[in-house]
Formats: sequence, structure tokens, C-alpha cells
Amino acid sequence: MRVVVVGAGLMGAQIGAEYALGGHDVQLVARDAGAARARAEAALELLETHGLADGAAARGRLQATSDLRAAAECDLAVESLPEELELKAELLRVVAEASPGAILATNTSSLSVTALGAAVGAPERTVGTHYWNPPLLMPLVEVVAGDETDPAVVERVSAELVALGKRPVSCRDVPGFMWNRFQMAILREAAWLLEHEVAAPEAVDAVLSDGLARRWKAVPFLSAIALGGVETWQKTPRNLFPELSTQTEPPDLQRWVDPHAPGLGALTRRRDLLLAEQLQSDEGG
Repeated sequence: MRVVVVGAGLMGAQIGAEYALGGHDVQLVARDAGAARARAEAALELLETHGLADGAAARGRLQATSDLRAAAECDLAVESLPEELELKAELLRVVAEASPGAILATNTSSLSVTALGAAVGAPERTVGTHYWNPPLLMPLVEVVAGDETDPAVVERVSAELVALGKRPVSCRDVPGFMWNRFQMAILREAAWLLEHEVAAPEAVDAVLSDGLARRWKAVPFLSAIALGGVETWQKTPRNLFPELSTQTEPPDLQRWVDPHAPGLGALTRRRDLLLAEQLQSDEGG
């Protein structure tokens, strides 16, 4: 299968590397083709560092270009551009016109797959494949069907993802899909707690990372309700739901988050190491 990745930033390059590892010919498209190729190389090296794959053969299947029209003939286009509907639609139209039979997969995390498919003019073959960062180390991918997406397209994309070793999870086209509805709900509440000085940032991180995440890794969320008692879980929301924040705009998060903190590089390496170890454990089990 010939795959073109439109928008080969950090996420797009990793997605492209994964398809190349799966035996597909991949063309990365970015303004700077050299930088896109370097990002793909870094992605393969990431897997090799953690003993998860040998990228030798994949390197020969990866190409990079800045000319989308020259690369637009494909079987599958994976778009990973900034969250601007018209930008995504403009470039996917080029692929749609050049490849009338190609599947058009968008990595959007917040835009409507239905609206994007309509804007491209190919709603029946437009589908969401929402990856989570870093794509190579996160096994789940949300597969989002637009209102007019052909079910056969959803089935084929899901099958391709399984062949790559991913775990597709199906989702209807609702705002935020699943992942970001959960994530934004947590962000909303974390921001409220911090803004009202209920707890320090370190305490919020501790409850989420060492409390909720720790338990959820051991027991699925809905199963935890069964273990804790459905009756209790019915009563608690009655008390809390009316009290929860209803804000629509987030506060300035940089009050609590430093995007230039000196330890972020080491934190990224720790994240990748732990995610790689979890993948190895999953495969071993």
C-alpha cells in the first residue's frame, strides 16, 4: 500500500514511520523535506533504542518531499496538520482529486470529521484516525466515522491499524471524540482547583498520576464502579455534579505550567522509557 502523510511534524513523522515498519511505502510531505526525514529517522531510532523494532527495512520505504502534488497518488492519506479545518481540507482536496480511490484519514483531535469530509468533497472516504502522542509508543488509536463515512472505509482502516500492532477504538463523530472529552474535563477541573487555590500544582499532579492513573492502570474505570459499589457511585454524582465548574474559557495555564522548564527533556525521555516498557510488557503478556 502506498501511504502519503500530509504534515510530517513530530506526530506525522512517527505515524509515517509506523506504516513504513508495517511494510508500506510512505511519502512524507512537509514544507522542509529534510527536516521531515530527520524526524522520521529519530522516530525509528526511538524504537531501536528501546528494542521495540529494527528500522533498517523501514528506512528504505520512507521518502520525503515538499511537493504534495507529486506525492498525491496513494492508497491512503494520513493528514496530521495544525487544527485548522480549511488548511486540512485544502491539502486533502489535492489528494482526493489525484487519488479518487484513496482513503483520507485525519489525525484531528478537535475538528468534526463530518465537516472536514464535506469540505474536502469526499465525505464517504474521510475517516478520523486520532493518534495520541507519542504515536509509536501509544497503542490506542481512535477511529472516528463521520456521518457519511462508508463503513467499509472504517473497517479497512481499523484492519490496517491492527496489522500495524495498534488497538483501534471506534468512536462516533462528537466534539472531542473520547480522549479529548476525558482530557478536557480533567483539565477544566484541575484548572478550577488551581485557580481557586484549593491545592498546589504538585498536589494536583500527585492525585492524577499516583492516584487516579495508578488505579486505572490496574482496574478499568467502569469496573472500578462495580468494585466500589454502584449505589455509592450513584449518590456521589448527585452531590457533586451540580457543584462542578461550568466555565467555557480556560484560565492562563502558564501560571502553573512552564513550557521552558529545564527538566522537560529528561521528562520526555522518562515518558518514552516507561511507555516502551509498557509496550514490551503488553507484547510479552
